[in-house]
Amino acid sequence: MYTNQQRQLVVRRAMAAVRARLNGHRKLTVGGQSFVLDETGYCNRFIRQCFETALGLSPFSWRFGAARACETLDKLEPYRVPLKSRRPGDILGFAGDPGHICLYLGREFDAAKELVAENTSSGKRGYPQAAGTKVTSYSTLRARVTGCYRLFAAAGEK
Repeated sequence: MYTNQQRQLVVRRAMAAVRARLNGHRKLTVGGQSFVLDETGYCNRFIRQCFETALGLSPFSWRFGAARACETLDKLEPYRVPLKSRRPGDILGFAGDPGHICLYLGREFDAAKELVAENTSSGKRGYPQAAGTKVTSYSTLRARVTGCYRLFAAAGEK
């Protein structure tokens, strides 16, 4: 669906949003869209905006976008890969209604930690701890992940 170069752009966009939050910003405006970093519970919007702004897509044009995470995960189902084969840029999903969705970063953000980028209403996990856009240790979420979805070519493929 997308190239490895596009995967890198999406991962970098997610990391830029997290870094902006860590640097005290409440908003990051790129690609004609604003990430509201301290708003909470907008996981699906965060993922949609990462893809749209990194790939130069118009707002609300990402083909997997939907009102709720569970609807996006339904659209992503044909792209499911085994969780054990996860790699940076993959989307991780959590079943339920509305569900939860985040972007797997692996060790791209911090070489010493396996992380995901997310927007969440949880103020009990991740960094910064306050709810909103953040990085969270993959190990704290692993047991709840119900799907891993890859929209990028495998390493070495175009």
